[in-house]
Amino acid sequence: MRSAALVLAWTLSAAAMGASERDVEAARKTLLMKEKLGDGFIVERDGIFLIAGNLPRAQFESYCTYTIGAGARALWNTYCEKKPDPFITIYLFRDDKTYRHWAKELFGDTNVSHFGYYRPWDHTMVMNIGTGGGTLVHELTHALVKPDFPKIPTWFDEGLGSLHEQCRFASGTIVGMVNWRLPAVQKAIADGTLVPLEKLVAMNTGQFRGDKESLHYAEARYLCMYLQKLGVLEKFYKAFRDGFKDDTTGAKTLVRVTGKPIPDLEREWIAWVRTLRWR
Repeated sequence: MRSAALVLAWTLSAAAMGASERDVEAARKTLLMKEKLGDGFIVERDGIFLIAGNLPRAQFESYCTYTIGAGARALWNTYCEKKPDPFITIYLFRDDKTYRHWAKELFGDTNVSHFGYYRPWDHTMVMNIGTGGGTLVHELTHALVKPDFPKIPTWFDEGLGSLHEQCRFASGTIVGMVNWRLPAVQKAIADGTLVPLEKLVAMNTGQFRGDKESLHYAEARYLCMYLQKLGVLEKFYKAFRDGFKDDTTGAKTLVRVTGKPIPDLEREWIAWVRTLRWR
């Protein structure tokens, strides 16, 4: 285990040898991560990502290459023009036990999601990767979209992130697929408790994360998926981002991009959602 003194000595040595400030900073951070985590963890840099995991080497490399690397390229190709300046740190914990232990040990976080979460204030993703890679791409979406669209409303931020919980990468882009959130939307349609789209997109963060949070997530996801089906999701994202000053909810942009008043869009969206099947 490397001591803080050794980390400092290496940093000064690397700087003296002419390494760039960014490379020196990345090396310093990865050495400190190794020091904190100890044996049993792999810690490596991949571009803007500093990735640690207590996984077998082959599994660790698979997540780095086929989920984080492929996901980042697809998100940048499809949506984001501006890349993050700070490094994004990603912890991949093999199971719930080690995930919860290290979330508390490293950050003092105790009330955490079973799957994982993103800490935007320090650009850190903490993942229970034993649940699969879906949440990893969800949180990666947040991490990469935020620098590109800083004021993205919660409904669209979570809708887009949730869309990528079940996805595929195709020709350098990212495509969301039907997932486990579908039954919540279909049930709400059937029993008349669906939140109208005009109300959904007007919600602030507190309202979105209120009593019907899970339904709000599901509706936002399948609205994004419908825009994807129409072939206008990328266009909507960029138009909303660039015109945010004049449309802080996205309602006007939805009308402009789809060419439909929101009540008409909602009727067509509901009809489409009814046709979908999950398992």
